Amino acid sequence: MKKILLFAPVLLMTFAGCMKDITYDMTPEGKAEKENPGPDDPTPTPTPTPAGQTLFLNEFDCGNKKIEIYNAGDAEVDMTGWTLSKDDTEWEIPAAHAKVPAKGYIVYTGKSDGTTDPTFGLSGTKGFIVVLKDKDGKEIDKVDNSAEREGGIVTIEDGKSWGRKTDGADEFVIFDAPSIGAANGSGEAPEPEGILCFNEFDCGNKKIEIYNGTSKEVDMTGWSLFKDDTEWVIPEGRGKIASKGYIVYTGKSDGTTDPTFGLSGTKGFIMVLKDKDGNEIDRVDNSKEREGGIVTIEDGKSWGRKTDGADEWVIFDTPTIGSANK
Repeated sequence: MKKILLFAPVLLMTFAGCMKDITYDMTPEGKAEKENPGPDDPTPTPTPTPAGQTLFLNEFDCGNKKIEIYNAGDAEVDMTGWTLSKDDTEWEIPAAHAKVPAKGYIVYTGKSDGTTDPTFGLSGTKGFIVVLKDKDGKEIDKVDNSAEREGGIVTIEDGKSWGRKTDGADEFVIFDAPSIGAANGSGEAPEPEGILCFNEFDCGNKKIEIYNGTSKEVDMTGWSLFKDDTEWVIPEGRGKIASKGYIVYTGKSDGTTDPTFGLSGTKGFIMVLKDKDGNEIDRVDNSKEREGGIVTIEDGKSWGRKTDGADEWVIFDTPTIGSANK
């Protein structure tokens, strides 16, 4: 009998060793589900939501290189130090653009310099695998739109998006009208984050242009405009910006209707727009720390997005402040 008792733990350890590469999660219905199924048991894509998950890769707008993350929880989540990866390119989320409000969204725009948004882009035809991990390297969410997924790549045309049918749902669908920054499937206009943007700078005339890409007027009263470390709060009467329209601020003012700070076309600047709750809406880095260094903006010229709201920045020989970039 003594020999049998000694032998039993060995059998248990051997069995446990054989099983160590298979783990199970409980579905909302309470059924065990394989985390790493074999070739005859493919995982559906996207992966069904684990019980208790609150953060979701929620919607992708490839034409505008936008990635939306939704927080289904009842508390704000700070993702500082977490990572967002596209295929083999990983980007660490900085403190300046990491907080996701409860029942809210955060939007990242690809092809950035990496200071507040990722360096990678998104292709609507070549596909992608996007993964969100916490600071300990734990996978929080993963969306596979690669050639290896069951059904192959979902083509996401410019002007459309691919996202969860409703916020946090398992099913993904194509949206004819992207709802980046707003509830999926709601038909509501997107929130300003990621859509209101600095559009053009004319340093010789100290002009700053902001573009509203939303379908509604936005009132920025009480929002803040920063140049480097100098803050100016947008006053009532100077905050409304029409849908698909522009607002222009002129520096070196007394601060009552326009900012007190100026702009240098040779010394560079960092410009930041924040809403009244302190959420960063847009940031443009033209400092010596940026990749490639300072872009020199000569008097009589301007530096702006190639077209309104686009990612690429160019020098305009003739400024288009207050009108469409072209």
